[in-house]
Amino acid sequence: MNYQFTLKDKNAKGYRTFVWFLFCLHIAAGAFMVLTATDKNEQLAIYILFGFYVVITALYFIFRKRKKAFETFSLTLALLYANFWLTNVGVIAVIIFGAIFLFVNIVQNTKTRLLVTDKGVQYTRMFKTINYAWADVENMVSKDGLLTLDLKSNKLIQSEFESGVVEIDENEFNHFCKTKL
Repeated sequence: MNYQFTLKDKNAKGYRTFVWFLFCLHIAAGAFMVLTATDKNEQLAIYILFGFYVVITALYFIFRKRKKAFETFSLTLALLYANFWLTNVGVIAVIIFGAIFLFVNIVQNTKTRLLVTDKGVQYTRMFKTINYAWADVENMVSKDGLLTLDLKSNKLIQSEFESGVVEIDENEFNHFCKTKL
């Protein structure tokens, strides 16, 4: 029998913090460019960009309870950032920023998966997959949507299931795990 789970992402807060860090970094870079700019049109363009930042941030705080609000917010800011770097620095800066933004989005959208089979437990994360034989597992239990994997090496993996995942019979799963231990 096989059980496959998608575990809740613990890195969402880090991703959001990184997006806010980029936002503050761009505000600081824009402020520096305003202070060093001699051309009035260049200063006006940066002030207009700051205005867009304020409007988008205000809209985010108004609509932040909606399902995809943060993703829309970060994508909109990314487009403004790309315009900022293209206008003020050049294409190379846009390419570097785009690569960083895509990498962060790929990392944020990758789910942690756990596959429990007759052979053992397969724990798939972003950059690697770890296979644990049943001989390496001390205990494994699911209770109230929380999965606990206790290894003989004193490593403990504990995570909630992703919301919207098909419910399992916890008693059946726990019984399956006990028979394999």
